[in-house]
Amino acid sequence: MAETTAGELASALKLKLRGDPKTTIVGAATLDEATDRQISFVASPKYFEAAENSRAGCLIAPPAFGAEGRAVMESEAPRAHFAQALAILYPAQPVCAGIHPGAIVEPGAHIDESAEIGAGAVIRGGAWIGPRTRIGEGSFIGRDTRIGEDCILHPRVTVYERVAVGARAIVHSGAVIGADGFGFEMVNGMYRKVPQVGTVEIGDDVEIGANTCIDRATLGVTTIGRGTKLDNQVHIAHNCRIGAHVVIAAQTGLAGGVTIGDYAVVGGQVGVGDKARIESRAIIGSGAGILTSKIVRAGEPVWGTPARPLKQYLAQLAVLSRLARKRRGAE
Repeated sequence: MAETTAGELASALKLKLRGDPKTTIVGAATLDEATDRQISFVASPKYFEAAENSRAGCLIAPPAFGAEGRAVMESEAPRAHFAQALAILYPAQPVCAGIHPGAIVEPGAHIDESAEIGAGAVIRGGAWIGPRTRIGEGSFIGRDTRIGEDCILHPRVTVYERVAVGARAIVHSGAVIGADGFGFEMVNGMYRKVPQVGTVEIGDDVEIGANTCIDRATLGVTTIGRGTKLDNQVHIAHNCRIGAHVVIAAQTGLAGGVTIGDYAVVGGQVGVGDKARIESRAIIGSGAGILTSKIVRAGEPVWGTPARPLKQYLAQLAVLSRLARKRRGAE
């Protein structure tokens, strides 16, 4: 954790500072937990009172916040600037170039001299590991897989053969990229496996949560677009095509062939059926169910199972509530 001053941090964030620029900052915390040597943020005017009562030595707040007696950085986007401040106060562990003696690297693998390979990692032949990339302890990188520059693969990540991962990707522990898609055909009364011979392509600046699984395509490519963020325990089935800057929350599952457009937002515990299409900037509420081949249009958020526009969903809930009250009255 880095120690700095309010003046230095405001300069780094390019924010106007009110109050003492020499205020020491040694960390960050929430408004109710921050001390006089920590920074916090005020997301909106509804938190002004809480901010005034906070002990935080420095705040990132909207310009309208007028508390005196402490350092305040004026921001139109306090949460975003607070995130930048966290990156400065808690810098990432630097990559330690080199291959741990306990790692296994097969002949034919290319590992950039600036990359870090942790203990117990296995790198198969034909794999390509880019500059300044860290492969965590116990991770597996399959044959002919390409991992771009400045990536972080945390311990125990599994990347199957022939997968491509773009630059600056972050993959958390337990994630599996390139496992077989769920493909079977009934032959003579029993299921026969359909060979999954496609691959997976992950774009630049993607983050993949812990224990998330992205299946390879049956044929062709399963794609995750640039800047997309997948939470923990997300399942992306074979031949899905996820656009750029999509956000998918935890425990969501996509069946095969689903398409999601750029900037869509998918809540937690959502189930999406085969070949459904979610348009760019669409919003799906937590727990929703998207039926097979359904098209979700951008605009009003959808909710419920089967998913429908939020206003319609709420109206139906209100009707059910009135019916329940009438039934109780009749009894």
